[in-house]
Amino acid sequence: MVERQAQLLRIAFVAGAVTDALALVPMLSPYMARALWGFDGLGGPYRFAMGYGASLMGGWTALLIWAYQRPLERAFVAVLTVFVIYGLAATEVAVVLSGALPAWRMLPTWVLQAVLLGLFAAGYHYPTLDRLRSTSTPERTGT
Repeated sequence: MVERQAQLLRIAFVAGAVTDALALVPMLSPYMARALWGFDGLGGPYRFAMGYGASLMGGWTALLIWAYQRPLERAFVAVLTVFVIYGLAATEVAVVLSGALPAWRMLPTWVLQAVLLGLFAAGYHYPTLDRLRSTSTPERTGT
């Protein structure tokens, strides 16, 4: 059970690190931000905000790589990452509701975030999920 949890956490950590590293591309490239999100106003305030966000995204990528190395000892990083994903999704929903970004542009991101949330939750809660599964599965007897 412990090795399975470590494996699930490693999968979640590497998936999160790759996702975060890829998210840096539109944050650092106004051309990619325009292509991905359709943004027009890519001036000073945009670059300032994206610079801040890119610094944090890069740091979180490093944190996930660090957690990958000792997943069971650093499992709490999965919990923290879930809060970060919720915060990102809330920001995205607010931007869509404001009319600044069409929902269809965010749909792939929301699907990816849902998958990541599932990975992080499954890895962190695996012992509980395994116990629930084993208690709800009837014992088979050889006949």
